[in-house]
Amino acid sequence: MPSLARLAAGFIPLTPYAYQGRADACCICGGRETLPLSAHDRRLKRLTTVICAGCGLIRTDPMPTEAELADYYRHHYRADYQLVGRSPPRRHLARTRAEAARRVALMGLPAGAHVLDYGSGSGEFLEAGARAGWRMEGVEPGEAYSTHARGQGAVVHPRLPPEAGPFDAITAHHVFEHLRDPLAVLRELVAALKPEGVVYLSVPDMGPNRRPAFDRLHFAHVHGFVPETLDLLAAQAGLVPDPRFPRERTTSVYARGEAVVAPDPGLAARIRAGFNMTTPLRHVASFGWLAPTLRRLSRDVRDSFRP
Repeated sequence: MPSLARLAAGFIPLTPYAYQGRADACCICGGRETLPLSAHDRRLKRLTTVICAGCGLIRTDPMPTEAELADYYRHHYRADYQLVGRSPPRRHLARTRAEAARRVALMGLPAGAHVLDYGSGSGEFLEAGARAGWRMEGVEPGEAYSTHARGQGAVVHPRLPPEAGPFDAITAHHVFEHLRDPLAVLRELVAALKPEGVVYLSVPDMGPNRRPAFDRLHFAHVHGFVPETLDLLAAQAGLVPDPRFPRERTTSVYARGEAVVAPDPGLAARIRAGFNMTTPLRHVASFGWLAPTLRRLSRDVRDSFRP
């Protein structure tokens, strides 16, 4: 469990996060030139976020090291980012069960399909897939939520076993934005996929939005995607969008295939132009944060009492 001191420090504005990081190249295109995006995150803490000038991938800079991220996600993430303890709250369960049902319907796999959920959290999709007759396995490094999922009868690994698979489908819902090297992980997953298998990827859409840039960022999300960069990531791992499945911007199902997807050198500027670049001080002084905060609180209350 995180110490109260560390948890409290995560909410002190205008202070940096407790990490050193490393100035890495872009994990997709290898470029080092960047455009600045924001010097703060949604808590008004100091966090530098940039856009790769070569391909448009958004990333934290400097990037947390492997050890720093592993420690954060193992011990601090749930309390720091989601304000929850060792057990998933009712609002979380209500949302993840609804999302799991949508994902099962989208995938439409036959009974007996072997499915891996990478970043399986508290296991709602594992449970929904099992009810559909699929053979489910999960990968979840977070100790608290993986323990909860195992308590519901799910098979959950702390990391992908070397002998895992082959799988008919692999899913990762709002996981790849948390990964230090999403390309390396995706290639590892593709290696565990059957030749005719599919990969479902869903990440937050960092395309044009009215919210201030800093309000869409947090230490937990070390990468940010738009449809073009998600497709570029997939292509580098030998995947192409599967036309059999409907797509919703940064939620897409991929199959094996070769695609000529070159980085778009103009994408970074277009992405930055789509962000609301108002300053934290102006946003706070204008009370622009009040209505969204009330909406989030209302949603939390509603979902906390949802059956």
